[in-house]
Amino acid sequence: MRGNFLLATLACAAAAGAQSSVTIKNGTVRGVDLPQFGQTLFLGIPYAQPPVGDLRLRPPRSINASFGNLDATAYGPHCWSRFTTGFDDNSGFNNSEDCLTLNVIRPDGVSPKSRVPVVVWIHGGGFTTGGSADFRYNGTWLVQASVANGKPIVFVSINYRLASLGFLGGKALQGEGSLNLGVRDQRLALHWVQENIAQFGGNPKKVTIQGERAGAASVHTQIIAYAGRDDKLFNQAIAESGTGGGNFSLPTSAPFQATFNGLISNTTCASTANSSEAAQLSCIRSLPIDVFRQNTLGSTGIVFDGDFINVPGTLAAYRAGKWVKVAFIVGSNTDEGRSFASLGANTTAQVNASIPSVPPQLREAILKLYPDVPALGCPFNTGDFQPTGPQNGFIATPGLQNKRVAAITGDVFMAAGPRWLAQEVSAKVPVYTYRFNHIPYSVTFSVEDFIGHFIEVAYVFNLQNNDTDFWLTNHFTATYLGPSAPIADRFLGVHMSRSWASFIATGDPNNANVPSKVHWPKYSEGHRNMVWQTQGSTTEKDNFRAAGMKFIMDNVFFPK
Repeated sequence: MRGNFLLATLACAAAAGAQSSVTIKNGTVRGVDLPQFGQTLFLGIPYAQPPVGDLRLRPPRSINASFGNLDATAYGPHCWSRFTTGFDDNSGFNNSEDCLTLNVIRPDGVSPKSRVPVVVWIHGGGFTTGGSADFRYNGTWLVQASVANGKPIVFVSINYRLASLGFLGGKALQGEGSLNLGVRDQRLALHWVQENIAQFGGNPKKVTIQGERAGAASVHTQIIAYAGRDDKLFNQAIAESGTGGGNFSLPTSAPFQATFNGLISNTTCASTANSSEAAQLSCIRSLPIDVFRQNTLGSTGIVFDGDFINVPGTLAAYRAGKWVKVAFIVGSNTDEGRSFASLGANTTAQVNASIPSVPPQLREAILKLYPDVPALGCPFNTGDFQPTGPQNGFIATPGLQNKRVAAITGDVFMAAGPRWLAQEVSAKVPVYTYRFNHIPYSVTFSVEDFIGHFIEVAYVFNLQNNDTDFWLTNHFTATYLGPSAPIADRFLGVHMSRSWASFIATGDPNNANVPSKVHWPKYSEGHRNMVWQTQGSTTEKDNFRAAGMKFIMDNVFFPK
């Protein structure tokens, strides 16, 4: 099987004229029926005015006019990424500055009277790349999982501005109030859901926000936005591999200001260097998009703006009680440190230099808690073995203490955050934690011999797109779980997608229609994780690497 079967089917159905329509506040959107999947798709629906021209680098604005009849049978373009050369998550897709669109997948039998629960998927990509058209985020099989559970859901996925178009800092933008635009885009999309999703059969009072990595960080950002102000936009959250510590930077900190300054000094806007900030912003809003992107490759990201972000950091907001009280699924993958660690360390001194995420004054202490014992390092449970050679299509730099660096890196960035959050909030709201512990049989273009970052996404979505040629051409990581995949991987995809769909629909992942009788307990019921693996998913006490993780939670997350 080659190509994107779902999109090919969609195209054929559209050509045959099989269209459904829904009237929303701005007009009528005409989607496409997919009887083979028992669904209707409405794709590429604009939720904001195009952020182009004078609206570039401004907070998103609602569409306050009718667009009449809208053909909603194709995904909208990705928002421009940071990368101007090579491969990234935007490769192979259309890209545009006019990109603020969303998609809705509705199962058959759902009508405005149904009011079924809704999930809003926020893609990852480090706030620099990605988009909702990515085949790996095809919501069809997650919706199918909900139908198999007997509890249907409506799936929504969104685009938001990325990199310098969505997260540029600097004094001028601070003064204008035009910071954190990408997460403000997400917020407007969530308001769109509140205003319009009932027309698709969704229940605006039962909305789960879900994301992975930067998408998970976005989920937490929405929860703590405006110091935890509850705008009644969502009531549940799923955060996969994106619950980290640390404080937000100031928009005028040296790295962020340097990115803005470079845009002025390295373009025709240099003529405004001594002019007003308004003149500078007017100039950069008129720059050709290619010139703009090529001259903003420095630091960007979420910053403290005293408005949307009005707390020191994500975990600090939770600790201070400045968060919307939602139920959670939260977790990470066993060996994510191996996906992010700086490799090549052979000595303790080189390890020290390879963990910049740990403040210098804490490194001696943390190195004692993560000793030079390869059998204790990451990838975990691999004895003294030191991985070398290609890893997931990339060359790994050998190093006698690589596993030590990866263990620290993974716990700081990925594993300790979910544990801290669960310990902090599980007495207040339902929390379900997990550890994904399965090496996929394939990641399209290579064999991965550790349980790294992102690989759980295919199983959560029960990914059935078999786009091998596309993935090979664009260097993507994807695991196909269709009929030719090993049955163990296929069942894991069924089990996880139905559990996620069950949580979205009922608030409890245990209402999944699967033969497995493994009960996933709330974290408050004994501090246990669900361990997802093909050799038999199970639960475990959440106490692995207890001393090191406690040190990270007490000191790295909240330095004294």
